[in-house]
Amino acid sequence: MRTHYDSLKVTEDAPQEVIRAAYRALSLKYHPDKSGGDRQALHKMQTINEAYSILSDARKRADYDGELHRLRHPTPPPAPPPPPVWRPMRASRPRPAWLKSSMLILSDARVVFPVVALIWWVVFKLLSHS
Repeated sequence: MRTHYDSLKVTEDAPQEVIRAAYRALSLKYHPDKSGGDRQALHKMQTINEAYSILSDARKRADYDGELHRLRHPTPPPAPPPPPVWRPMRASRPRPAWLKSSMLILSDARVVFPVVALIWWVVFKLLSHS
């Protein structure tokens, strides 16, 4: 990955004076007036100007350094949550015979509806006499 520091041929911890001197030396070498209109020199000069515009401003340089750090050391994505732990259900105790038979009887609608109607009738009679 080519950085602005590579364009100006300086280290990342170079002070402003070194950056300014490197810019001046490279701009004299690749200036369009001195290169005779060479397209590669023109492209190189644009790259040097862009690099110097960012590295000469303290705020832009700090932002650029932070972005370089994020690109070189990306944070790993968060780990997925662990899968749920499935535990087998406890084996239920066998039900007594009387409970099985009463559950069968009460699960039949032909038995449940008359029993509920009888309970409502008894409650109605008891409340109406009071």
